Amino acid sequence: MIKGLLFLVLLTLPFACSEVSPDYPSRTVPAGLLGSRAAQGAGARMFRHKCASCHGHPSEGRSERADFFDPPAPDFSESHYRDIDPAYLYWRIEHGKTIEPFRSRGSVMPTWGPHLSETEIWSLVVYLLSRSRPAFANGSRFY
Repeated sequence: MIKGLLFLVLLTLPFACSEVSPDYPSRTVPAGLLGSRAAQGAGARMFRHKCASCHGHPSEGRSERADFFDPPAPDFSESHYRDIDPAYLYWRIEHGKTIEPFRSRGSVMPTWGPHLSETEIWSLVVYLLSRSRPAFANGSRFY
C-alpha cells in the first residue's frame, strides 16, 4: 500500500510543480485599436495614474516597490511580453487578484473591471504592448 501511494505521489509530482498557463477567455481586440496612437496615449496616461506605482514608470523600468510583492509586479518592458496575447492582458487587468492561479499565489493586483470601461482596459493593453514592442510603439500593426 505504501509503495502504491509513493508511486502515485512520484507520478504526479512533475505536474504539481510545473507552471500551468491559466485559462482565460478569448477576446477580439476592437478594430483599429492596436497601433492607434490615441489608444496608446490614453493607456499611458491611465498607466501613470493607476499602475506605475507598482509596475514602474516607463522611463525608470520596474518600480522598486514591485520587488516587495510576491509574486512581483511585472515589468512590461521585458522582451518576453512581446508575444503575450492581448486577451490575456485584458483578462488580468479586468479581474486582477480575484482569479486563479493568482489569488492563491498572493497577487495584490487590483481588480479594474468595475472601475474602467472596456475601451479604457483595451487602451491600457495597447500601451502595455507598446512598452515591450518598439516597432509597435512607432505605429506598426501586429495583429
